[in-house]
Amino acid sequence: MDIGTLWYLIERDKLHRVVTAEEFEQLEPDTFTLHQVFDNRREALHEMIRLVQTAVDEVSQQVDEKTNARPHSK
Repeated sequence: MDIGTLWYLIERDKLHRVVTAEEFEQLEPDTFTLHQVFDNRREALHEMIRLVQTAVDEVSQQVDEKTNARPHSK
């Protein structure tokens, strides 16, 4: 595995990002959370999409639960 070709899936400022090894090395410590390291960009992006979709599904479910619990008003 060549470190120069690795891709990093991080969370920074409440956003998921895929960055290169060069970009990763320039990040300030304690300003991000490292989720996973990948051999290629495609796999990293696929995992990022999965994480974002999971978060969207969870929020959508919470909204649905709150909406269904309230009486309808006009």
